Amino acid sequence: MGFVNLLRPSNLVLLVAAPFIIYLFASSSKYTRSLKAIVGVEPGALALFLGFLTVLLLMVFGLIIARWLAQGDAASQRLRQLALIALPVQIILIALVIFAPSYALLFAKSAVANAVDPFTSDWIVPTVRPRQLTPQAALVVAFWFRALALAYTVTMVVFLTVAYVFKDRVLNLAATLFLALNTIALIYLLFVAHWGFASGVAITFRAAIFAYVLAAILGLSWTGLQALRQGKRTILIYASISIVFLSIAAAFFSQPKESFVLVGTTDARVAIVKGTPQSMADTVRFGEYPGADGTTTKIRNAANVSAALDLVRGAENVSGAFVPNTSDWQDFGLIWDVEFLGSSDKKTALTFSTLGLLLLVLTLGAAQHRLHPLAVGSEFFVDTIRGIPMLVIILYIGLPLSGAIKDATGGGIDLTNMTRGIVAIAIGYSAYMAEIFRAGIESIPTGQTEAAKSLGLSRWHTARLIVLPQALRVVIPPLGNEFIAMIKDTSLLSILSVRDVTQRMREFQASSFLPFAPFNTAAILYVVITLCCASFLKWVERRYETPGH
Repeated sequence: MGFVNLLRPSNLVLLVAAPFIIYLFASSSKYTRSLKAIVGVEPGALALFLGFLTVLLLMVFGLIIARWLAQGDAASQRLRQLALIALPVQIILIALVIFAPSYALLFAKSAVANAVDPFTSDWIVPTVRPRQLTPQAALVVAFWFRALALAYTVTMVVFLTVAYVFKDRVLNLAATLFLALNTIALIYLLFVAHWGFASGVAITFRAAIFAYVLAAILGLSWTGLQALRQGKRTILIYASISIVFLSIAAAFFSQPKESFVLVGTTDARVAIVKGTPQSMADTVRFGEYPGADGTTTKIRNAANVSAALDLVRGAENVSGAFVPNTSDWQDFGLIWDVEFLGSSDKKTALTFSTLGLLLLVLTLGAAQHRLHPLAVGSEFFVDTIRGIPMLVIILYIGLPLSGAIKDATGGGIDLTNMTRGIVAIAIGYSAYMAEIFRAGIESIPTGQTEAAKSLGLSRWHTARLIVLPQALRVVIPPLGNEFIAMIKDTSLLSILSVRDVTQRMREFQASSFLPFAPFNTAAILYVVITLCCASFLKWVERRYETPGH
């Protein structure tokens, strides 16, 4: 009964219902197919799972051995026992990987096939799903897999030899290197490598974990900014920076303007020269210039001014052109002439003016309430983000903002849909986490910070050594709730075509036309995932429970 007592009451209900759920999925082909499609089970999933498990145990036992080497004679009795078990098991696993690598090699091939770009790489067979390596690429992967396994074995033998021969610094360095090697490999295996046996669940968990970590970092940052205090020259410095930004904006706004003319007629299409600002093109298209009647006009892109005027002269479906005033347009009738700021100058001016005005407003608010401008900005961000629905944040960051960043960097920053969704969820939840961290920090008695100050501790050391360790104990339950909510909100990433559990459910329902099985399966899967996470978080809460509560 000890195990049952550790379970949450809600999990007991799930445990009782488990036989019925298992029977439902085992007896109904509709639910079986739904579960495989939603979880992301690929052909040969059992072999892929065994290969994954082999490599996972290899890295885990490597970590145990590395920790044992690092602690040396000071290792605890339990760690020594684990190391004595890990060493022979590690040897068996290495032998399996090197001399009988079928399962582990299958997993490695699947991971490599899903790591390359399917549109540009010649390593995979085109139009084959799930992805498969070409015979030549498979030979290359097999060679390097065995080479890496052999190199790992040699490395472990060297580190064990160093541990037996040397002591102190050399031993610590060897143990640290071996620990880092296994940690990096384990992180890749858990959070990067493709899981062919459960790719949908892997994407859901990875999105939630990465977003949670990033949201926690951002939340702590917003909380730290809100704790900033105003110095003697803070207002003067920030006011000066805002004035400098506004001056730069004014300088760009005063740059010479470009002159364009709309010539010909608007009876048919209007040729627009490539590079014309979108706002001007929309003005012509929707008939919003002086003298127009508001009728929508179709437009046609032209490579340059000459091509645009040639279209007016020769094309039957083009009757007008919007071209620079310096061109030879006098053969056509003038409809509208306009002067506007160049695209690059306008973008730069708007950017600096926005930053300058925002910083000026924050500075004025800080001066009024005797706060730091960044504290006011952090509070404004938190209040604003909490008022925007998560779906709107995901759509905004995932589509227009990411596209604007890509255009501004010339394609240098082109985030994947998965990354866009993770950043969006992290930004949305960071506002809530900031309030949780703030409440936890404020729950610490001020007498402790005053005592730390009297001992000569800096604000950073006071926060790191006294405030944060106690505050984290207080905020564990609400932070756990945020993680569970974040797992469910990863379903919103399906709007960006991220193939998580929800997106796979939609794809399977669209292809199978089943009315209930896909939705019921996804709902049950989410319940199982969230209840398991809730039990784990409850265990963490008990482990770090504040004494006296």
